[in-house]
Amino acid sequence: MKTKSADRRGSVFGGLIVIAIGVWFLMASLGVNLPNIGNLWPIFPTIGGLAFLFAYVTGSEKDPGFLIPGVGGFLVGLFFFLFTFGIYEWAEMGRLWPVFPLIGGIAFLAMYLAVRDGGLLVPAFGGIGVGVVGLLFTLTGVSLAWIGTYWPVILIVVGLIILAQNLFGRK
Repeated sequence: MKTKSADRRGSVFGGLIVIAIGVWFLMASLGVNLPNIGNLWPIFPTIGGLAFLFAYVTGSEKDPGFLIPGVGGFLVGLFFFLFTFGIYEWAEMGRLWPVFPLIGGIAFLAMYLAVRDGGLLVPAFGGIGVGVVGLLFTLTGVSLAWIGTYWPVILIVVGLIILAQNLFGRK
């Protein structure tokens, strides 16, 4: 059941959207040089993300389920603005794709910080790790050829950690 404060928040948010649209059209009709609408489409995931974050912050129950779409939508929108305003070219998406798992990891980390559920750290650090390592390789041109030879080292290190925990960590 909706409360009066929830109805009021929805009305306030809707009112702000209508005001923003009105200001946009007024500025356009007064001859103000505005960016092309083709450059502004990332505003939709950005505003969507902000709406989820607003719902989380103002909600009486602080539903952490709003954080993943809130943080994710907001950051994805900001990332796409880098392309629509010409900071990056769309052709560079082949090098910048690791930003998406990075954003996902950050969104899960935000939810972890709200609820302190350790299970959220797996997708959080997984996404952040894939994003950071992916950017390291795609932006610096580091070759992945060595992984084919040295990947067993990871197994050896994990095995050593397991042995150390069993021999020294548990009494």
